[in-house]
Amino acid sequence: MTIKGFIQSADLLQDPADENKVMLLARVQGVGQGQPRKILIPFELLVQQEDLDPDNMVGRAFLAHYDEVIQATAIINSIEVGPGRVLRKPEG
Repeated sequence: MTIKGFIQSADLLQDPADENKVMLLARVQGVGQGQPRKILIPFELLVQQEDLDPDNMVGRAFLAHYDEVIQATAIINSIEVGPGRVLRKPEG
């Protein structure tokens, strides 16, 4: 299945199954009705794509593909992230 929208936040988390791996959990907006509002990017995908840096992903558009949803979170098997920020930075 395909999901697209904008990345609101992105955080690296330790993989509970393997303490030597991390995964990226992102909250997203703009996805279709009934689609997950969170995406999980596994370690294997993080090491393949250098542009998946949580500090630079926020505010950018994305297009991703997934086969599985666990606890309202799509487990991503491929992702493309836009080249520049689309959303405004939060005021603060």
